[in-house]
Amino acid sequence: MTDGGYASFFRERFSRTVVLLVALGASRADAEDATQEAMVKAWQKWESIEKPRAWVCKVAYRTYLKRVRARDRQAISWDESTYEPAVESELSIFSDGQQVLQMLRALPPGQRTIAACFYDGLTCEEIAELVQKPAATVRSQLRHARKALREMMDQGG
Repeated sequence: MTDGGYASFFRERFSRTVVLLVALGASRADAEDATQEAMVKAWQKWESIEKPRAWVCKVAYRTYLKRVRARDRQAISWDESTYEPAVESELSIFSDGQQVLQMLRALPPGQRTIAACFYDGLTCEEIAELVQKPAATVRSQLRHARKALREMMDQGG
C-alpha cells in the first residue's frame, strides 16, 4: 500500500492538530494522544477520506472527549461554557504561538473553537459541519472573535 501523500500530511498536520486541541483546552499529553489516535485512523482510511484536515481535526477532538469522559471528568463539548484548560506551563512548548494561544483561550468557548479551527485552516463550511451549526452562525461568531482578538491586540494582549 502506498501512502498517497499521507506521510507529508502527517508531518504537516500532527503538530498543528495538537496545538489546536491545546487551544481548545486539552492538556499537551491528551492532545498528543488524541491526535496520534486520529492519525492512525486516518492512515487506515486514507484512500476514502475526502477532506483529511477537517476529518483528523474532528476525529482528534472526539477522541479527546471520549478520553475525558472515560476518566469520569466533566466532558467538554463544542457548546459548553466551562472546561478544564491546559495549564500555562503546558503552553510553553509553543513559544512562538503562546501569546496567540492565550488570546484564543480568552475568547468565549464558541468563538474560541471557531477561531482556532479557522486559523488552523478549516473553511467556515468545514467548521460548521464540525460544530454542527449553520455556516452563517460560524461566520458571525468568527467575525465577533476577530473583533475581540483585535481589541486584545490593541490593549497589548
